[in-house]
Amino acid sequence: MRFLTASQIFDGNQFLTANSVLVLNESNCLTEITTSDKISEDKLEKHDGIITPGFINAHCHLELSHLYKHISEKTGFTGFAKELMSKRFIFAQELVQEAMWVAEEQMWENGIVAVGDISNSADSFEIKSKSDIRFHTFIELIALNPALSEKVLTAGKELLNKVTHGTASLSPHAPYSVSFELMQAISKTGPEHLPLTIHNQESASENEFFERGTGPVLDLYRHLGIDISYYKPYHHTSLQAYLKNFSSGRNLILVHNTFSSEEDIRFAEMYSKNLYWCLCPNANLYIENTLPMVELLQKNSCKIVIGTDSLASNHHLSVLNELNTLLKHFPSITTQQGLQWATYNGACALNISEQFGALNIGKNSGLNLINLENNQFAFRKKLA
Repeated sequence: MRFLTASQIFDGNQFLTANSVLVLNESNCLTEITTSDKISEDKLEKHDGIITPGFINAHCHLELSHLYKHISEKTGFTGFAKELMSKRFIFAQELVQEAMWVAEEQMWENGIVAVGDISNSADSFEIKSKSDIRFHTFIELIALNPALSEKVLTAGKELLNKVTHGTASLSPHAPYSVSFELMQAISKTGPEHLPLTIHNQESASENEFFERGTGPVLDLYRHLGIDISYYKPYHHTSLQAYLKNFSSGRNLILVHNTFSSEEDIRFAEMYSKNLYWCLCPNANLYIENTLPMVELLQKNSCKIVIGTDSLASNHHLSVLNELNTLLKHFPSITTQQGLQWATYNGACALNISEQFGALNIGKNSGLNLINLENNQFAFRKKLA
């Protein structure tokens, strides 16, 4: 048995009393939370810092790891998309696989124990099946043309059936790349307890495309040689236009939210209480050089989670690095809030909170030791 104590212990929602002790068995499962006066002094494993549950990365693209340092920064969404599509498939499969192994190890060494990961192919499946990280794979579908919905949905289901690790569900890529018909079909596919995700309002051009049918998104389709003459604008922001296509009873992770207004947020929260707002601030700075209006999410009591996005749009896959960026720009975020977003909220979003994201008796949720100095976190080590 191990008896762990620290300067502070965070249980996923709040800090425990100062003399708390975590009792772990030989499998690193938490068997009890007790107090130091009940444990012999020589048996206590004392640590200087904060003990937390393992971190949850609610949004990642492991498949894009090979594009690390190959995509230009601050070119805007369409500039990023064009460069990504021109470079994504030019690398040898051996390099693609090697980069994913390195990225998976980086996440594990940074205290991440569970990941919501986007997949467009089966490239990452072998790595996930051998990983100590718990993966939920979002099979991402793309088809703005309603006539392609059935074909794309069938292909998505075939890929879904190849998943042998963790859990998986179909999900739409983004509002500007998926028809409402396909969104509705995706929402009805799979068990209700499995989450969905969608890239939401990552750029101002997304809202322009929905409101007026103009702008950089339209230019991107022209650049790709894709005819979307059938498309008609909705005269609403993207979130207000598409959200009704999803079941309000199913977890939906909205990713980025960089250009979500307070009106959008209120509309969404009224529609569903199962929304999770995923923040990937370092990717937002990498691509658009801007950040979401976090204060509006806090003001409206939104459930916030943390994602790293991919190494195509980030320098590290670290949940703490994302939190540090948020703390730097939004001093209203408390330590307790930030850690809750990085642990319990993320586990709830992926519907794995029975094991992860909190100090659950009888479970191994992972344990991290971190420091907090000058309102910035530093990862020390994994304790379990």
